[in-house]
Amino acid sequence: MKKQLVTKMISALLIGSVLLCGCGSSNSSTATSTTTETSSEQEASVDYPVRSINNIIPFGAGGGTDVWNRAIMSEMGKIMNQTVVSSNMTGGSAGSIGVQYVWDAAHDGYTLCGTSETPLTIPVMTNSELTSKDWKFFIAAGSPGVLCVNKDSGYTSLEEIVKDLQAQPESVSIAGTTGGLWFAIAQLFDAYGDVPFKWVSYDGSSSAIKGCVSNEANCVVASAGEVVDYVRSGDMIPLCVMDKESWEFPDYGEIPAVTEVVPALTDYLPLNQMLGFMVPADTDEAIVSYLEDVFHQAMATDTIKQFADDNVCEIYDLTGEEASAFAAELESKLCWTLYDMGQATYSPEEFGIERAN
Repeated sequence: MKKQLVTKMISALLIGSVLLCGCGSSNSSTATSTTTETSSEQEASVDYPVRSINNIIPFGAGGGTDVWNRAIMSEMGKIMNQTVVSSNMTGGSAGSIGVQYVWDAAHDGYTLCGTSETPLTIPVMTNSELTSKDWKFFIAAGSPGVLCVNKDSGYTSLEEIVKDLQAQPESVSIAGTTGGLWFAIAQLFDAYGDVPFKWVSYDGSSSAIKGCVSNEANCVVASAGEVVDYVRSGDMIPLCVMDKESWEFPDYGEIPAVTEVVPALTDYLPLNQMLGFMVPADTDEAIVSYLEDVFHQAMATDTIKQFADDNVCEIYDLTGEEASAFAAELESKLCWTLYDMGQATYSPEEFGIERAN
């Protein structure tokens, strides 16, 4: 069913006629002016959506960005009575291939881009000029970051890992996606905590987690929502939460804050996860407004609330200026943190990304 988006434009039409009347005498004259003012209401309409919508997910299947986008799009599709096709398009640093594909498509609301916080680092990792200012964000939720190990790793605490790494650098490997949030957090260990992990790169969190489960890597840093099923099954053990306070992992128990073992990370945490989607900022305002309304309706459904609970996520439900501010602040923190650690190829300053206070 077509959805009619109506933007009303009021215009005034001024019709004036001036009637000049003169008498026969040159010594006297009269001028009469009559002005008639009318207004008319004109409606400009945008039909959207009139066909299926494509949602490009720039990371692999099964990760947080993937599962959240599929859940959101399923609910939004029901509300719009329209099909939303979600497709994974991996590659590039920080998801740059899929993000650039969406940017190069028509900015008409028919090609959306699934996102997490990771694509916010694309400028400093690839020299792309696209920053958070070029997108409108629909931020659904986020989950705490945790450091987990394989059940057969032999490690039962972060203290044991730190001891081994300080004795023999890079003797313990950690999996993740290069350029994103978990990459930044993993690099904090080495840059500021004197805990030099060996980095093993994957094309998304799901692949990195599976790499840890299959013993390709000893550890993984990922969101609690992405590892929760492996923790519940006993295949992975969460050793700490990547924050400054301990946290209760559902169905597992309390895990300590990473700063209890590596206090040098205190000044750099927390770094929050965000999951959702985005559209180019110059997309028709009426379409963006409609998508925002549908997004908020979807986020309020029992299905999404249950999905958030099952995936250990906090619902944010942000759009508009609030979402833009959230993304811009996280962009600044991530980009400057990576740059200061020597892990970014380009300076955030080159792209007008100011350092967060």
